[in-house]
Amino acid sequence: MKMLNEFIAKECNLEDKVKGHFFKSRFKSQALLDEKALLTCMAYVDLNPIRAAMASTPEDSDYTSIQERIKSKDSNLINLGFNEDDVDFTLADYCDLVDATGRSIRVDKKGFIDDSLPPILHRLGLDELTWLDELNQFKSKGKKAVGTIEKLKSYIANIKKKIKLDISLKPALE
Repeated sequence: MKMLNEFIAKECNLEDKVKGHFFKSRFKSQALLDEKALLTCMAYVDLNPIRAAMASTPEDSDYTSIQERIKSKDSNLINLGFNEDDVDFTLADYCDLVDATGRSIRVDKKGFIDDSLPPILHRLGLDELTWLDELNQFKSKGKKAVGTIEKLKSYIANIKKKIKLDISLKPALE
């Protein structure tokens, strides 16, 4: 394995006309010193597939953290900050930020989010207030299944156990 890695590194160095360690000049890092820098970096990374025209929306961009966050439906994105001035930022806030940023057209990039598309929460079929209420109760309810009323009824019909359909929340996913 060592010989294979060495061979590949030498070939790549020849191709790139560089010397030294393989990763020496290929990757750069930056210190993210405040919450604005962290948020900017997160949005930049999540918009890469859109800017490269590999996806048309954040929810369709495979292998991104925003797509994973949308799928997991965790209402609290992160607590941004490093001290008492921390910024609470919800997933809905972050989705709106990425959606708005992705709509800006950059001449040096192939892709962007089309202005004719509705806002991201509407595209996901979510009412923001209802969705946030449901998300806040999501983990504490201890439900066996979560989804639209139609999907829940189908789930109950297809499993062998008898379960009572408890619709205690206004369904945000309807």
